[in-house]
Amino acid sequence: MSMRWQFMLVPAAIVTSAPAMAGAHYLTLKQAQELIFPGETFKSDFRSLSDEQMKQIFDASEVTVWNRKVRVWEVSNGGWFFLDQVHGKDDWVAYAVGINPDGSVKSIEILECWERYNQIRHPAWRAQFVGAKHGEFKGASRGRFIEDTEIQNITGTTLSAIHVAEGVRRVLATFALIIAPEQL
Repeated sequence: MSMRWQFMLVPAAIVTSAPAMAGAHYLTLKQAQELIFPGETFKSDFRSLSDEQMKQIFDASEVTVWNRKVRVWEVSNGGWFFLDQVHGKDDWVAYAVGINPDGSVKSIEILECWERYNQIRHPAWRAQFVGAKHGEFKGASRGRFIEDTEIQNITGTTLSAIHVAEGVRRVLATFALIIAPEQL
């Protein structure tokens, strides 16, 4: 009987600690689109960046472009919806950025991240990005917040916060350099 109880405790300990280590899916693509652009329709406009475009984006944002695939949708109101991911502390963070027709951030939503670092989902933290524009937004680059940035750090979630801020900076540069010129 004693052996049986010891055996049963090990799996219980593993199960109890599992949620702190597991990623969480908070929103689907459709849910994120509806939250950022309620009632609008979306037309996919996926892009593959050339080496030159990747260099231009890096030069403009000081943020490495890890993936040459850009997942972007044109929104019926003239805005744009980007689906992107950055590396958090321990895993990837999937997030969406809504861009207004004037090139400013409408909103960001976190679709997936590790529960342990989900403070980046707090509405007040995400609201700091609203209105950000390429060339004006400081955010973060090269693995740290830029001095006098408009984005506040979240203790315990520093790397995820920095990398999301870097990602938004990169998305804004991608919009300004690749998407917007085609709309003129």
